[in-house]
This record gives sequence, structure tokens and C-alpha cells, in this order.
Amino acid sequence: MFAIRYYSELFNCYYETEDVRLIPNMQQNYRYLNSGKAQDQLVDIICGEGNKLVFVWKKSKIMDELYSKWCKREL
Repeated sequence: MFAIRYYSELFNCYYETEDVRLIPNMQQNYRYLNSGKAQDQLVDIICGEGNKLVFVWKKSKIMDELYSKWCKREL
């Protein structure tokens, strides 16, 4: 498997598909943004299916911790 490289016009940076996670859930994205811990973790916002926005987040320890809190409903 190989990664595809994309360019974010919103953030003026390149990222590869293997290095990010796509999150379409707006409540989850809001909680991540509002946590105070997601600084520099968001790499793009793209248009998804059904007129929905999809947030593109870095794969990182910080995001793993936020995801764990999200799953435990602690976020």
C-alpha cells in the first residue's frame, strides 16, 4: 500500500493519507477543538459526501489521547 499526498489550501501544507485520520463527526471535531490540546493537530478540512465537512487530523499521541477520552465520554 502506498500513501497519497494532498495539499491543504486552508493550512498551506502537504500531508499524506497514512499520516492522518478523517473525522466526519461534527460533535467529535468540536470536542477536539474545544479541548485546548488539539493545537497544530488539524491539517485540513475537506468536503465529504452528502454536503458534509470532514476534518483531517494528524495521527499523533495527542490525538490518540483525545480519541480515548472521546470514547470514554470524558471529553
